[in-house]
Amino acid sequence: MLDIVPAANKRPRLLLVDDDTNVIHLMAKTLLPLGQVQFATSGEDALRLAREDVPDLILLDAEMPGMSGFQVCEEMKHDPLLSDVPVIFVTSHSEESMEATGLALGAADFITKPIRPAILAARVNNHLSFKLARDQLKRLAFLDGLTGVANRRVFDETLPKEWARSQRKQQPLSVMMVDVDHFKAYNDCYGHLQGDSALRSVAQVLAATVKRPADLVARYGGEEFVVLLPETALEGAQQLAADMLQAVAQLALPHQASSVASHVTVSIGCASLGPCAASLSDEIVAIPFDISDEPAGVGVSLLQAADAALYDAKGTGRARSVFYALCTPAS
Repeated sequence: MLDIVPAANKRPRLLLVDDDTNVIHLMAKTLLPLGQVQFATSGEDALRLAREDVPDLILLDAEMPGMSGFQVCEEMKHDPLLSDVPVIFVTSHSEESMEATGLALGAADFITKPIRPAILAARVNNHLSFKLARDQLKRLAFLDGLTGVANRRVFDETLPKEWARSQRKQQPLSVMMVDVDHFKAYNDCYGHLQGDSALRSVAQVLAATVKRPADLVARYGGEEFVVLLPETALEGAQQLAADMLQAVAQLALPHQASSVASHVTVSIGCASLGPCAASLSDEIVAIPFDISDEPAGVGVSLLQAADAALYDAKGTGRARSVFYALCTPAS
């Protein structure tokens, strides 16, 4: 399941950006004990690497040929994917105006060259500690208090980012809506405390079924969950939906008020974005889709399609999955 924020037991990722490879080598040697190190020698490469694998901290040369460090920082702070990443400017200039410019752009700190390894390590370690504390608070704020999976806010913030990433990398994207069948009747029969326990069990089974770090399971509201699956095409989503239906059934939670089964079941609606095969099975609703039709480019169309698929799953007997394919032109 997707990490809402980096976990405390993961080594931090540091991105070092400088057009002088000697400086990069010195910083890397100094900082390797503190985390994983990547480097870039231009602003353009720095942004590309940061978007592919978001770092925990960036050390950024202020003056580089082409795109300056100031321009890189400004673009980062306007990118929802990177806006929270701390930036430390590293420069050979010590003028107050340079430092003021960097801080005004949102930089966390300012270090002057020549680099003093002990000072560099101490400052980076301090900023990583601050970020870890902030991330831990975010983790608590972004979890659903009842079920322990991510909350609706996390999904609402993550979907636009994954939609944008999908378009940038030309990769498929899938969304599932999962609803516990006849849950009101379950609460009426067994009481709300037992209902809460059942929701927790279902949530944890859904979270355990997804295997990749990038996948996100979140509580969408009430007895409804949403699953975001980056770089997952229709076939992968179909297999995961089958696994989820089976895993929930294997919980064997009694539900004598259900008209579907004697145990708790779920219905799943799934929508997948990407090029479609020449022929799809009759069980899949294929919708020709033009990316330019997406409102504001935030993934609303995909979510609406998953919700429509869920409506169909519930309307055709429940305890099943229905799939919509938003078919984009093959590249």
